[in-house]
Amino acid sequence: MRSVIVLLLLVGLFTRCFAQDHFVTANHIKIAYQTFGSLGSPTLILINGTASPLTDYPENFCSQIADRGYFVIRFDNRDVGHSSHLDSLGQPDWKAIIPLIKTCDKAPLPYTLQDMGMDLIGLMDALKIKKAHLAGASMGGAIAQLIAIEHPSRVLTLASISASSGNPDRIPSDPKVFAIMSAPPPKTNSEDSLSAYLVKINLALGSRDSKEDLKKDAMESIKRGWYPEGSARHAAAVIIGDYCDRRERLSRLKIPVIVIQGDADPLVKPEAGLEVAKAVPGAQTTIIKGMGHHLSKMFISQISEAIVANASKVK
Repeated sequence: MRSVIVLLLLVGLFTRCFAQDHFVTANHIKIAYQTFGSLGSPTLILINGTASPLTDYPENFCSQIADRGYFVIRFDNRDVGHSSHLDSLGQPDWKAIIPLIKTCDKAPLPYTLQDMGMDLIGLMDALKIKKAHLAGASMGGAIAQLIAIEHPSRVLTLASISASSGNPDRIPSDPKVFAIMSAPPPKTNSEDSLSAYLVKINLALGSRDSKEDLKKDAMESIKRGWYPEGSARHAAAVIIGDYCDRRERLSRLKIPVIVIQGDADPLVKPEAGLEVAKAVPGAQTTIIKGMGHHLSKMFISQISEAIVANASKVK
């Protein structure tokens, strides 16, 4: 009997510490996702930023939310990690795209932020989830906002993290930001070169994690799938879709919204993030002192508590 109990404890520990990939076909692509918590609990879906695999939402962050009574889903966006890589769509035509920045005009993109939003709607449909709480960071915040605007019947609450309102006047102008956008290393199989590049980016984004932790996270991301071709398609979707003002449409939202914003964010300045809260009637804000544009470990509990506090307004 004792050996059986030990085995069950080990199985439980393994399940808790090592999330398992699942797959669905949604919106004509394969989506990889992982879950935490009980299926019968209210669903909370985490949406990633540009070129960011699902592992950028750490397991202990997901578990903290699940332990508060939620069925948490984190997933790889299209062109990231173990979800479909869309080579057939080619690379962005930057010469055609760049003149259309800030215009809201239709651009010749491989796909849009709305297309990525439909991936999430398709994931919900495949899992028979009628409504969910949404939380998204950076590009994921923009996608979450668009889903709440365009598919209001599917969204219970919204947490917008380090994300702007799409106001084109808030395009970053800090030279450090443009340094962040410098080209990745040439095609290489060197994990050391790639991890050094990712560590450099996250430090420039204001991460408060140690270089050792950042390298560990970078290696995890690389092993899940280094795919700069997909990153370029994400960037094209963002550079058009996230500089098209959403404030008027955000003002129509009738769900609990919380804006979580770092006061040291070099990419989405605090005033840009707070415009989301100003646009949405009754929206709440959580300003995190010292947080940049990175989900640093020291802020995980504060962020998860803010998300849960907002989600708890609707069951």
